[in-house]
Amino acid sequence: MDWEAGLSIWKQIEKQLLADIASGVFAPGDKMPTEMELVRRFGVNRHTVRRAMSALVDANVVRVEQGRGAFVQEQILDYPLGAKTRFSQIVSGRHRLPDKRLISSEILKASATIAQFLDVKPGTRVVELFSVSEADGIPLAVATSYLPVARFEGIVEIFTQTKSLTEAFKHFGIDDYSRKTTRISAQLPSSRVASLLKQAKNRPVISTESVDVDAAGVPIEYGITAFSSDRVQLIVE
Repeated sequence: MDWEAGLSIWKQIEKQLLADIASGVFAPGDKMPTEMELVRRFGVNRHTVRRAMSALVDANVVRVEQGRGAFVQEQILDYPLGAKTRFSQIVSGRHRLPDKRLISSEILKASATIAQFLDVKPGTRVVELFSVSEADGIPLAVATSYLPVARFEGIVEIFTQTKSLTEAFKHFGIDDYSRKTTRISAQLPSSRVASLLKQAKNRPVISTESVDVDAAGVPIEYGITAFSSDRVQLIVE
């Protein structure tokens, strides 16, 4: 590569990599070449390559995942939070393919906190659904949902088939529901959540704590969701 006089070599490498990304050589979500591959390509030392890559990370063009490497940052999804928040509709409305996978489920006795949000007595049996939501195969959010077993017996199987709580609720006669409250905070993810989101543990997630109610105002779901802050931008409506 012919270097431009008067401009730092690391900056020229950054510009070339930006040009590669802009032209589609590396598409959103693609893994970037390793440090050593870039060293060989540009004929420079590792420190110079690291500085160029660090600049791309700082510019939010590239993200680094511990143990996996560097990846081109995906397009940030605008995610409205309102009374009728529906993941599948939001993602498909952005011309992306939505998917939701159930990771695990468990029947629990409601803690005081869960009972308060679901308006049931502590110790009431609830089903916990732990799932990951994706767009075009890219993980955007990890959610834990709590629902009263008495009202939603068998919802695990239905959710597994439909991959949607909205569709699962229809099996129980709930054709419409709304968001009562949403609390938003930022925090570091657990190792499990970071792994499912395919991100580093030191990258914050946007956490939401929400309650959904049926048409009569009766709570049907208490949920805690961790959104990838690199891929999702929450919009409060």
